[in-house]
Amino acid sequence: MNTKAKKQAIDSVLVHLLDSRQAIKKKSSSFYFAFSRLPRYQAFSIFVLYDFLRQLDDAADTGNADAFNALVNSWQTAMIAHDIIVTSLSTIGEKVAYIFHVFDIDAQDMLDMIAGQKSDLNHVSFETVQELEVYCYQVAGTVGCMIYTILSGKPIQMMKQDIINVGIALQLTNIIRDFHEDLLAQRCFIPKSLLQFDAELSSEDIMLKKEQDIKKALQQLSDIAISHYNCSAKIIKHLDNKTSQFALELSIEVYKKILLKMIANRFELSDQRVFVTRTEKIMLFQAIAVKYIVA
Repeated sequence: MNTKAKKQAIDSVLVHLLDSRQAIKKKSSSFYFAFSRLPRYQAFSIFVLYDFLRQLDDAADTGNADAFNALVNSWQTAMIAHDIIVTSLSTIGEKVAYIFHVFDIDAQDMLDMIAGQKSDLNHVSFETVQELEVYCYQVAGTVGCMIYTILSGKPIQMMKQDIINVGIALQLTNIIRDFHEDLLAQRCFIPKSLLQFDAELSSEDIMLKKEQDIKKALQQLSDIAISHYNCSAKIIKHLDNKTSQFALELSIEVYKKILLKMIANRFELSDQRVFVTRTEKIMLFQAIAVKYIVA
């Protein structure tokens, strides 16, 4: 489909995508902040996709296999349908399948994402950094590929590894930020090659006895993330449309800001989640906007 046809296809079902827009606005303020300024056919498509992925993630994190499988089956069944009609009764999986067809998104990206989420569902741990990076590709690099396809409107193969690298950086940022919260839930994403501790220890004892080892491991992961964030300029520049460039750069920089704040705080181990304040978001927005206005 050309851009006009894509716009018409999404505009025709826009009223049925509103729920996802509201869900993302409420639950993922930074994500909404970055992408809400796109043309509606792109923004709403991204919101529906991300809403579906958040629901998958929530089901995996809470161990709700029935909800997880229902979401997966809904999408897979719709993907093989000859013609998808989106109505007020359509499931989120059917809406995502419709978006996949409109933008010609590679279904393998979603299949790899589902494989990664199954790791969360089954509480898989990682032995090496390489294993962790594969997981980060599955749950975040794939998301980058899907969103980039919507933004770009053209084949992404030439940019795919750079897109994946940025996705890995974003997920590593998540893992570093959520280390304490995950540990309380008896989940540790740091590979055993970087951090080992007695499984019998409580989360409080681990934080107390392994503080320096934890901080060292988080620093090593942050170094990898920063290296991957360096790919962002290339994928932003590859986009033809300034609005898409701006939205993508803003979304990346907001997340990178979280990592930079944690580095500045020397990975302080706290139950207070690090986040980007509204004032900081506005400052980033203004700094990035100036670049595109001048250009």
